[in-house]
Amino acid sequence: MRTYINKMSRFFLSCLFILSLPFYLQAQNKIKISCNHDDAIISKVDDASDAALTRLGIGTVDFKLEKDSKNKLLVTKDGYEPVYVEFPKTDKYEKEHLVLLENREVLIESDHEDAMIFSGDAHVGTKTAKIIIPKDESVTVFVNKSGYVTQKFEFHNKPDSQSPPIKQAVLLKDRIVNLENLPEGALVAIGDGEPLQKISKIEVPFGKCVEVHISKEGFAGVTKEFCNMAGADNAPPINQKVVMDDRVVKISASPEDASIALNGKMEGFGSLEIIILKGKCQRITITKDGFITFSKNYCNQPNSEALPVLEDVVLLEDEAYGSSLLSEKINTRLPLATRASISSADAWKILISIVTKEFDVLETVDFNAGYLITAWKQDVFNEETFTIRSRVIITNNGDTSENNYSVKMVSQYANGAADEMEDSDFKDWNRILKKYYDILDEIEMRLQ
Repeated sequence: MRTYINKMSRFFLSCLFILSLPFYLQAQNKIKISCNHDDAIISKVDDASDAALTRLGIGTVDFKLEKDSKNKLLVTKDGYEPVYVEFPKTDKYEKEHLVLLENREVLIESDHEDAMIFSGDAHVGTKTAKIIIPKDESVTVFVNKSGYVTQKFEFHNKPDSQSPPIKQAVLLKDRIVNLENLPEGALVAIGDGEPLQKISKIEVPFGKCVEVHISKEGFAGVTKEFCNMAGADNAPPINQKVVMDDRVVKISASPEDASIALNGKMEGFGSLEIIILKGKCQRITITKDGFITFSKNYCNQPNSEALPVLEDVVLLEDEAYGSSLLSEKINTRLPLATRASISSADAWKILISIVTKEFDVLETVDFNAGYLITAWKQDVFNEETFTIRSRVIITNNGDTSENNYSVKMVSQYANGAADEMEDSDFKDWNRILKKYYDILDEIEMRLQ
């Protein structure tokens, strides 16, 4: 009896297993696929072509596993990195499978075909690129193109941060100009801003113009204007070569009231700033009564003396000026008033005696003609850089029997040493050395 019952029990269990087998196999043929986003799209990927998709549903689907298939699914949602999952029929799976879309995805799209897109330091695309922001992380994106201001974006995938956009349009409109060939030490000022060093990139916002001033001590400043206007033909250049060939010299004179002439034209007193164009020269002359004249050529030419940034000119006192007098009687024929009691012969003797006190050499003397001319007397001043020559000429204005004489004191100057001067180098001087001026006073006193 017991043996019969055991046989019946084994038979019952076998039947129960056979009856339940279809239900077990059916459970392994289907899996419930769900996503953490209700609006996520679940699609089946074709085994032959990963590009071919069959849409299965949204949020949750019952997926029937196929024999001899990868059973590959793609779960997508705008703004999230797509997730692929596979369920080969050869494996066993839980009845339910949750797919998590956690990494964010941003489509970067530029308005320039050749714009370069970088995620951090990595180049990820040209014109367009998909940027993945992992969960709890941040990503920095740069979009740049030569000649344009680089655009920078920060995307965050963190609970306490703003969600990244699905698509980020990038408009590269602000231009950038690279200043090339800037001299060392050059200063750059943008608009009315302060001049600063080490500025070599100029941003030109869209729809605006930017004026740039480039300066360096000792050089003529350079001003450039860059405009970034819609539809304009004169777009800002990518690279702007800076040429600073013209020079500037600041002249400072002492005494401060000394007059300064540029190329012979009076320009001011005490100080002057001159511009010397490339390949040209400028001549500066600084003068003041009682001081030695300063004159110099400043040339911006190859092989010329290096130009100073600042030229401090201290005028030296003129020794000749202090030893002379300004007089309207100089270089002028002066009639001599002679007393009637003085004969012509006596007057002539008096004139000879007075003149030869200082002028011991007579070049020409003729009593009958009433004509006397002394040899030149030369006096050198200012360390032999300034020569004064003087002479006396006496003539009779009528009959030699009459005391009708006139006298002319000649005073001339030349810049240079006496032994280096020619007659053509001398010019009339409106001053006379004091020691010679006394001759005129004595003549007038003794003949009157």
